[in-house]
Amino acid sequence: MGRWILITLMVATCLSGAMAATREYEVKAGFIYNFFRFIQWPSPGQTWTVGILGSDPFEGGLRDFEARPVSGKNIAIRKVSDVKDALNCDVIYIGPSEAGRLNPILSRLKGTPVLTISDLPEFADKGGAIGLTTESNRVRFIVNIDTLKQGNLRANARFLQLASRTITARRARRSLRTSR
Repeated sequence: MGRWILITLMVATCLSGAMAATREYEVKAGFIYNFFRFIQWPSPGQTWTVGILGSDPFEGGLRDFEARPVSGKNIAIRKVSDVKDALNCDVIYIGPSEAGRLNPILSRLKGTPVLTISDLPEFADKGGAIGLTTESNRVRFIVNIDTLKQGNLRANARFLQLASRTITARRARRSLRTSR
């Protein structure tokens, strides 16, 4: 009898961990959806195209966007196989499987009007536009303002206030001077 209780508790623990991860990615998906309201592209098309490069931790959950237009435009979700395909997207989510290729991916997308988003560690610090993080069980985001500017993307001031942190080279230089 005790063995069955232990097995049941182990299964419940595993399932609750999976449900917590699923819930985290549902929240992160909601963040990505709302980013369209706060970012301005230089020449937006008729449809927002969101590409997923690498593994999809959302387990297809971003496809729910296709039924919910934002700012008067439909959203199309695409799985992209390489950076060349990512150049045809407005937003590219870089999945965890691409951690080892992150620098070449960001180098290739640098200066393009493609909003790069990921929850890879230190993503925005490494040159990604928006890094999704989890702090104290809350999903937050970090914005690299320099990366946005390089891609001719503009962020709403309110959006930047909502970020847990913003990154600019000017601020980094200033903090280096004051720390000496």
